[in-house]
Amino acid sequence: MQLPRTTFQTPTGLSFDIPDLLLVQAWADYHNLRMEIELDIAAGGDEYEELLNLSYGKSDHRRWMIWRSQDGIVVQPMMGRKMAFTAMADALEALIPVRD
Repeated sequence: MQLPRTTFQTPTGLSFDIPDLLLVQAWADYHNLRMEIELDIAAGGDEYEELLNLSYGKSDHRRWMIWRSQDGIVVQPMMGRKMAFTAMADALEALIPVRD
């Protein structure tokens, strides 16, 4: 008996390394942002193992979504285009939180 072939699609967003998560949390705390980690998310036909959301206080208005792809770190501002970086530190350096 032959088993059927199955293919597995690599998720769009992969899990983060612990040092990257600690770096984002410290950066968010410094800028008075709230960091949320969403696990196993499916959105728009894409799957994410981990997705970081940064927002102000208890607001549901997200400033940025961050995920790790096979090529690096991707930042999606709520208004604007995706930005790709090779390291989390580079991504955070490019983000300048401005209060609405």
